[in-house]
Amino acid sequence: MKKAILLFIAAFTILGVGQSAPAQELLSLNQTFVLHPAPREHDSYSLYYNILVRSPGLIRIRLDLENVSPDLAGEVKFLSVSLRQLENEVEVRRVESGPGGIVLEYGVDAYELDRTKGEYRIVVSNWSQLHTAVARLVAWYPGEEDSEEPWPYIPGRPRAEDLTF
Repeated sequence: MKKAILLFIAAFTILGVGQSAPAQELLSLNQTFVLHPAPREHDSYSLYYNILVRSPGLIRIRLDLENVSPDLAGEVKFLSVSLRQLENEVEVRRVESGPGGIVLEYGVDAYELDRTKGEYRIVVSNWSQLHTAVARLVAWYPGEEDSEEPWPYIPGRPRAEDLTF
């Protein structure tokens, strides 16, 4: 009997908390681009996207590979997606993959949000010196709509920087 009462109280508490929490807005980034071959060994061709996270929650990044040329012979890991804290360029999460695509998830709590001011950078890299890839990057991250900016609010309009020399 005690067990049933405890389970009822736990379920009621969980449902009550879920009902009272406001819905979190998710902002999104949706970009298709070309990742050119890496300029040299142990270097990459990288694109950078700055995002501003406005509330604690989950950052979810998906990279879908649309085309690779020349064709891949097997499961070669030549792409990576990383999430960095913008202030010190600290890499908080990194995922590597080949032709199957990439999914990266990272949870930001209130303490980290305060410390980083919500400023993060998504870095997409091609490590292959032979392959060119066309990919679509889709990212969802917690935020609030800014009434002065058109929807979706993407701080400073994400810009890609070619870091090859």
